[in-house]
Amino acid sequence: MTPVQRQPLGLILAGGRSSRMGLDRPKPLLDVGGRSMVHRVADRLRPFVDRLVVATDRPELYAELGADLVFDEVPGYAGPLAGLQAGALHALASDDGCIGVVSAPADTPFLPHDLVPRLLAGAGADDVRVVSLAGRLHPVCAFWPTSALTRLATLRLDADRAPSLRSVLRELGFAAVPFPSTDLAPGGDPFFNVNTPIDLETARSFAVSRGRRGYR
Repeated sequence: MTPVQRQPLGLILAGGRSSRMGLDRPKPLLDVGGRSMVHRVADRLRPFVDRLVVATDRPELYAELGADLVFDEVPGYAGPLAGLQAGALHALASDDGCIGVVSAPADTPFLPHDLVPRLLAGAGADDVRVVSLAGRLHPVCAFWPTSALTRLATLRLDADRAPSLRSVLRELGFAAVPFPSTDLAPGGDPFFNVNTPIDLETARSFAVSRGRRGYR
C-alpha cells in the first residue's frame, strides 16, 4: 500500500491592527477582485494543507471560513510572532502527526498558486523554509516544521518585550526559497500586502485590470 503523504496545517495570520487603513473593519475582510482578501489566501492554502487555522483576536469574524480559529492571547500587540505562537500551540496540541505549518498573512491577496508545494519541495524534517523574492525575504510566508513549532510555542511574548521574527529565524536557521515575479500581481510581486488605503486601491485596480481570467 502506498503511504499517505502527510500535509501541513495552513495558518492564516489575521491578528493585525489595520491601524494604517483608517477603517473600523479588519482589512482581511476587505474585498479585492470580488472576494475578501482572507478568502483569497484561504483559496491558495486549502488544496495543499490538512486543514486551515486562522489566528486572530476576533474569531467571530472568520467563522465562515470553516477553519480552526485560534486566539492570540499575548497582552498588547506582539506582531506576527503572536499569531505564529498561537498556531504552533494549536498544531502541537492536535497530536495528529502534523508535519508542520505553512503560514501566510491575511492581507496578501495575490499569493502564488504553488506557494505550499514550492515551500515543501525538498524540505527536510527540520527545515524552516522562508519565501524570497528578488533577494528579499518575506518571513511571514514560511514553512515551520514541528521542531520549529516547539520553539515558537515557548517564546516569551508581550507588547514590550517581543523578539523580532527575523531574530527568531536566525536562531532556528532557515533556507530561503526563491519565487519568481509574475504578471498576476501588482509590480510583479505575488507577496504584495495591503497596509494602507493606497495599497488597497492598487490591489483593487490591478484585479480589475486583470479581469476574471487573470485573477483566479
